[in-house]
Amino acid sequence: MLNCKPKKISGLSVFAAVRWIGCVLVGVLGVMGAEPTWPVSVQDALRRTVTVPAPPQRIVSLIPANTEILFALGCGDRVVGVTTFCDYPAEAKTRAKVGGFAASTVNIESLLALRPDLVVTGDEYHRKVVESLTKAGVPTVAIKASDFGGVFASMITLGKLTGQNKQAEELVQAQLARVDAVVARASKIRQVDRLRVYWEVFDAPVITTGPNTIIGQLIALSGGLNVFADIDSEFPQISTEAVIARDPQVILGPKVENGDSLTLEKVRARAGWRGIDAVQMGRVHAVSADLTSRPGPRLVDGLELVARTLYPERFPAPAAP
Repeated sequence: MLNCKPKKISGLSVFAAVRWIGCVLVGVLGVMGAEPTWPVSVQDALRRTVTVPAPPQRIVSLIPANTEILFALGCGDRVVGVTTFCDYPAEAKTRAKVGGFAASTVNIESLLALRPDLVVTGDEYHRKVVESLTKAGVPTVAIKASDFGGVFASMITLGKLTGQNKQAEELVQAQLARVDAVVARASKIRQVDRLRVYWEVFDAPVITTGPNTIIGQLIALSGGLNVFADIDSEFPQISTEAVIARDPQVILGPKVENGDSLTLEKVRARAGWRGIDAVQMGRVHAVSADLTSRPGPRLVDGLELVARTLYPERFPAPAAP
């Protein structure tokens, strides 16, 4: 049993909230009992109460993160349909494709042809899909996470919906233990030694992250100092002058497979950026977009990756298997 008492860690107060949420969710699941009972009702991300009458056997997932959670819970054999962006685990790519990310790309006819008894969607941007499927009599649950607490909640909810309560509890506990391990090491970094971090979400226009997003939490939990943590907006548009003025020691951005990723050369070529500490020291890194922005079970891998990138001497790379 993990200790759920929040730890007082300077500069990492977000950890207390993340741990508290995870522990509360696991506690609620424990009260529910290991053996699920049916029907099961949940309140989804669209504030709807959805009832699933029996354990679902034919599930369609329209969000890559939820697809990953379903497989992590041991429900992969019950997933019959996914999107073109559901690429992990590899087995997910073998499932029937019913569309892409946007609601307008989801082929309702093809989806219904799979005879689903549960469809898991995103939130507001999938509302029209939710309405169409509900009208067709298909139990449809909107699940969307925007921070670590939301990721844990998604795991608990999907565990409840699929009858995998015990597996969901174990998954959240394992995730919390790994977060603990990162924070324990990061807590030993003196405030004066914590690195100023600028995370570039997009370059034209220049968009970064505030403190309350998944990315903002990754920076804080890793012991970094988000140079734009004073901005309440989730993904604020900023000026290049603002980045230069805040002089980050590390610049991070998403590494996109077969895409245009952030590089030191690209950043150095920007007007006025050569004088930034991170550019002078060559500390410009592209990190996996999937691991650091997809709110699923691999997010903790993203946390460990960010910690290693910021403080390689404190977080050595894991030994090769």
